[in-house]
Parts: sequence; structure tokens; C-alpha cells
Amino acid sequence: MSFMDTARKRADIVRNWREHVYKVAKAVREVLPDAEVHVFGSAVTGDLVASSDIDILVVSEEIPEGLFDRGRVKVEIERRAGLPYYHPFEFHLVKPEESEEYLRRAGKHVLRIC
Repeated sequence: MSFMDTARKRADIVRNWREHVYKVAKAVREVLPDAEVHVFGSAVTGDLVASSDIDILVVSEEIPEGLFDRGRVKVEIERRAGLPYYHPFEFHLVKPEESEEYLRRAGKHVLRIC
């Protein structure tokens, strides 16, 4: 696939992020059954452009401490959601006590998915 094809497909996911985010949330709950899933940032404010990331806040007591272990959780979420390598989702995996700062900064621009 050419760079332009990849960019177009990624931009399509960004444009239709609401259709994809529920599939992502389902995958999150399969990996972390106690998780809350929120969307924040430019997706919620309506300021998306084709190159934007879709910020996903995943809050769970089961988030591992280590960076590599958190990376493995992200990979498993991506795998279960069937996301292509060029997907625009930026996962922020945090424990409940770590989520307060994210939610405070996002203010009213947070959409709780589950």
C-alpha cells in the first residue's frame, strides 16, 4: 500500500472515529473488564484534522505498572479491535488515581464511552 493510500485510510478512520470507537471500547473491556473508556481532545472539541490522533483514556485498576507491560496491553487492545497499523487511536492507560489530571484538563470535553 502506498503512503497516500495509507494516509487516506487513516484519514477515513479519523473522519468516522465514532463508528470505530465502540469497537475499540469493546476490545478494551475484553482486556480490562473493569475499565472506563473516555474520548477526549480534538475529537470531542470538533477540531479534528486528517492527521489528528483520537485520544482514548482507559482507566482501570488492572493497568500494569511497567511501561513495557502497558505497551503489551495496548497491543492486545489493538489486536482485539482489529486496528490496522496506521490507526489514529492514542491510548492513555492509567489507574484511577492517575486519571484525575487527564479528566481535569479535558474539562467538559470528555465523552465517556463505557
